[in-house]
Amino acid sequence: MKIIEFDKEEVTGRSDGIKIRESVVPAVGWRESSQWAAPAAPATPAERRASTPNWRAGRVARASDSLRMHVLDLGKLRLDKNFMVANSTVATARNPNPPGQVIDIPVSAYFIEHPDGNVLYDTGCHPDWGGPNGRWPQQTQEIFPVIGGDECMLPARLEALGVGPDQIRHVVLSHLHCDHAGCVEYFRKSQLIVHEDEFLGAYRHFALRDHNTPYVVGDLERWSRLNLNWRLVSRDAPDQNLVPGVRLLNFGSGHAYGMLGLDVDLRSRNGVLLVADACYTAENYGPPMKPPGISFDSVGFARTIERIRGIAANKGADVWFGHDVEQFASIRKSTDGYYE
Repeated sequence: MKIIEFDKEEVTGRSDGIKIRESVVPAVGWRESSQWAAPAAPATPAERRASTPNWRAGRVARASDSLRMHVLDLGKLRLDKNFMVANSTVATARNPNPPGQVIDIPVSAYFIEHPDGNVLYDTGCHPDWGGPNGRWPQQTQEIFPVIGGDECMLPARLEALGVGPDQIRHVVLSHLHCDHAGCVEYFRKSQLIVHEDEFLGAYRHFALRDHNTPYVVGDLERWSRLNLNWRLVSRDAPDQNLVPGVRLLNFGSGHAYGMLGLDVDLRSRNGVLLVADACYTAENYGPPMKPPGISFDSVGFARTIERIRGIAANKGADVWFGHDVEQFASIRKSTDGYYE
């Protein structure tokens, strides 16, 4: 495992709406494709440097001089709404046993093709999350089952765009819960950008073999065996420009130990703030703000909501939440087009 400090050099610039893309049908399924094969033994540093791709090369990076953002639909999680909005169901003296409300929430990732290096925000669930030999513990499988087949997994969505893992320069992880970081292991040549508090918190659960959290021990164990290129964002690091038009937002603690977002400038519509679980839904966002049922730092969560409001108002940007059913249904998916 390789860990280096996040590069604080800034690059300024702006790129950008909605276009219909030409569908690319892969010749074989992603599970049979060599580019999505299970990671091999870790390479030596010399081998790693020699095999690093030219990020400006490749079909996607050459396709346009401007930014294009593809919204990847990675299926759904089925869960109790109380996890999303705390106290959605409340018992009273007159109604001591109210029925719970089970909902299906979207799981998503965002692929940004850019001539200065492609960016991926989040990776969804591991394709082999479930079953008797699944990556997730049985309790997690029962509480948060994934709804959707192979076609909804990240490798399949990127394969449909003609994109392999080695064509992505930056993989930004909003946090390391299993529905956002499940496919980290595929990106052996990318910079894996994560908040340092999140990284340390996740690996604390791994060291303690704690199977009762959204940090899946099987995921963390796999990452530990690979020579992945981690870049940690410190608690006090300022927001950074990754590539022109894409800015990394350091939200700090809230829903998890350390949250990261993206501020994406678009040419044909308002810019977008990708905030993932820093704010689950419009109901959490308010006003009034409603806390989530899963939160590491409730004060940090409220502080982050106010910060997101400020950035959105300042830029006239839209906020895209992490798991909002209605909002996600209204967004154009990669199967239909892209934003620029």
